[in-house]
Amino acid sequence: MKRDLNLIAAGLAISTAGDAAALVALLLRLQPHGSGWVAGLLAAELIPYVVLAPLTGRVVDRFETRSVLLVALAGQAVLCLPLALVSALWATVLLFAGITALSAFVRPATSALVPAITGADAAQKGYARLATGTGLGWIAGPAAGGLLTGAFGATAAILADAVTFTLLTAACAAIRTRRHPAPHDPEGATARGGLRLILADRVLRTALLGSAIAVSAGVVDNVAAPFRFVGQLGAGDSGYGLYLTLWGIGALLAAQVVSRVPLGDAALIALGNLLIGAGIAGIGLAPTLVLAFVASLVGGFGNGVTNVAQNALISTRTPPDRHGRAFAAAGALIQTAIGVGTAAASPLVTALEADGAMLTAGLITGVVALIALILSRSTA
Repeated sequence: MKRDLNLIAAGLAISTAGDAAALVALLLRLQPHGSGWVAGLLAAELIPYVVLAPLTGRVVDRFETRSVLLVALAGQAVLCLPLALVSALWATVLLFAGITALSAFVRPATSALVPAITGADAAQKGYARLATGTGLGWIAGPAAGGLLTGAFGATAAILADAVTFTLLTAACAAIRTRRHPAPHDPEGATARGGLRLILADRVLRTALLGSAIAVSAGVVDNVAAPFRFVGQLGAGDSGYGLYLTLWGIGALLAAQVVSRVPLGDAALIALGNLLIGAGIAGIGLAPTLVLAFVASLVGGFGNGVTNVAQNALISTRTPPDRHGRAFAAAGALIQTAIGVGTAAASPLVTALEADGAMLTAGLITGVVALIALILSRSTA
């Protein structure tokens, strides 16, 4: 139903903006206390997705999906209140980890609900609609977080995030579509975990493992980009912010056109990663700031293609009653890749400087994506 999809997309746009604003506020709150606390916050953003994946997937598949969403989103709104008010650094990190843990239920639940709303044949368009909402949120959120924190302090930005969680909860409460668990499982098939589902399917295995390796290399961009834009290209803080915005705009544009590209989802994932690699390498090579900004658009466009196609591929290659497990496992795989790549980024930037690190990361991402693209054609 178009109405239900629009409700989720609008709610995600608002909530994603709130999440991005709150993350900026928390980073600004912790930064004066040292890089260790910042690293702890970023770890709290990643680890729950990996550790809780077996549980979150089973919960999404075992209970009515909209109900899971409502409980998790309401819990996030509630946790934002003490997070906004506490001053202890350990409590800030712990509460943020709790919000992320609940998000680990929200993401697979939302992804699993889309095919139930659109039907299997139109799932890709449904994921593109949700990517539009998320993309708008990520474009607006960081700027809003900086402005709110600068004008009113971190507390205001985090309280605003609580409001956005409440609005998304209300949007999900208005959804009419229901995704119920399978009534019975005579062969015990639903006991199979999400990672086993992915690895057992040759197309999924090739696409998602290739994507994880590409992400692990490409995430070096997150660490190297500030040094590249500010230190080497002389962009200043505003120029670095424009790079982030352009990347988000590229992803937003991709969500509008990806369903019109005459390729299968596995090939689209590889093509998207290839464009990400080209964008990152292009930023590393760019002799001028303008060309670096163009490369940012290319990389963001590839990011958007990959995100939509990956969700669509998982939904079509796994049984509907096990979508929760499959999406949770895929999310854990990508988050693990992000963690590995982030850990490797700092020594790589130190050894090669920002431009060399981005060029290397982009080339590795592109080579892995090209191999995955070739394999996708042979496994299709």
